[in-house]
Amino acid sequence: MTIGRDGDALEIEVTDTGGVPAAGPRAGGGRGLMGLRERLAVYGGTLEAGPTADGGFRVRARIPGSGA
Repeated sequence: MTIGRDGDALEIEVTDTGGVPAAGPRAGGGRGLMGLRERLAVYGGTLEAGPTADGGFRVRARIPGSGA
């Protein structure tokens, strides 16, 4: 995991290596990545998520600062 700043924006990136395949998706009450993307968009932020070249998965969020 990395956390940093770019100007007044907060940037967070979480990457995994892929690990051992799970038994399957679990049922949940949330909206997953789509819900995170929508929540960030409310504040002008962005969310990128997808597989990495080495078989892992990466989630990267950018949250703009208030400018104050």
